[in-house]
Amino acid sequence: MLFRSLLLAAAFGLPAQAQDYPSRPIKLIVADGPGSVSDVRARAIAAKMQEGLGQPVVIENKPGGSMAIAAEAAAVSPPDGYTIFLGNVVTHSLNPFLFKALAYNPDTLVPVTMVSAGPLILVVHPSVPAKNVEELIALAKAQPGKLNYGAIGNGSPGHLLMEQVKSARGADFLLVPYKSTAQYIQDQIAGHINLSWNYWVILGPHIKAGRLRALAVAAPKRLSSAPEIPTLEEAGIRNIEGSSWQGIMVPAGTPRPIVNRLHAELVRVLALPDIRASIVDTGSEVGGNSPEEFGAFIRADRERWKKAVADAKVAPQ
Repeated sequence: MLFRSLLLAAAFGLPAQAQDYPSRPIKLIVADGPGSVSDVRARAIAAKMQEGLGQPVVIENKPGGSMAIAAEAAAVSPPDGYTIFLGNVVTHSLNPFLFKALAYNPDTLVPVTMVSAGPLILVVHPSVPAKNVEELIALAKAQPGKLNYGAIGNGSPGHLLMEQVKSARGADFLLVPYKSTAQYIQDQIAGHINLSWNYWVILGPHIKAGRLRALAVAAPKRLSSAPEIPTLEEAGIRNIEGSSWQGIMVPAGTPRPIVNRLHAELVRVLALPDIRASIVDTGSEVGGNSPEEFGAFIRADRERWKKAVADAKVAPQ
């Protein structure tokens, strides 16, 4: 009789747990510091989630360690829906191939839904005579090693994308490594380096002001916020993509009814006009896909970056 009671409790426990969820505040771990793009976006989404869930969604910033500190904290949290994580391209697509050992297993954080995805944009200083990618490739071939680009060292998205372009078209560009994005963008505006890759949220104001010229986006389609910039594929360079995506994840083992509850709430929030506008304005596309679709996207993205790291011969640290 006792055994039967335990079986019945197990059978009906999950629906009851999901029905009561959430009954206390939810923690949203963010791998960037206060005031960053990720932090601002997370806080806007958290405020709207709180309205729908009826419980506070509290941001916990854990920057550092190539975002591994935050990912580890989320991965070891109880799988009860009260700790969620804003995962991204670094935590799930790049870190597994840039480090010999990680303190977390990316697969122990399971997808709920993508929040946003924004492609890298190739920009040149106005003094560079190339007006499009074809002209840039021709210029690089005519002057091998003369055109340089800024990036945050080996293994950064900008470095890996440029290496792929070099390999695809046989052009030569010289890497100038920097410690921060702000440093190489300022140097490029000053004319000390010729080109770089970065995101619309950073480059947009400089492109609009004419301080930098955009040549292409590393995405299958043009940006909604800047449809005048062609894609790499339109320039004849296919199968090269690079985006800064973000998405909500939970520890593996979180009951599916709770995942479904979080998913439904996030889809509602991402459809709100002010949230959509805030994402599109930063040069990103709005998420809201299913956990299965998000998972498939992560697997494909991870394979792309795995190949890019291997082709660039970047040794794990």
